[in-house]
Amino acid sequence: MINDGLILLAVGMVVVFLFLLLVTLLIKSMSFLLRDYAAREHKELLEAEAEKRRKKNAKKNKPSISAPAEDSGRLTAVISAAVHAHTSR
Repeated sequence: MINDGLILLAVGMVVVFLFLLLVTLLIKSMSFLLRDYAAREHKELLEAEAEKRRKKNAKKNKPSISAPAEDSGRLTAVISAAVHAHTSR
């Protein structure tokens, strides 16, 4: 009875060891086969990130078109008149 248990223990451990060995070999072989694809994809991601950064910097450095000072003053006067008209009701 104990003998059967020890045999079952040994067989189970060997099966698990072989399964883990197989998984390790499959992962290493896939890594070896796909390394060129991964390098190309990494390069494309870096280029896309650089392009995104360039667009963001170009947008940031783009001179903004602001309203002339007289239009700003006129807008302030219009808003003030509207607020005064509303509060005096």
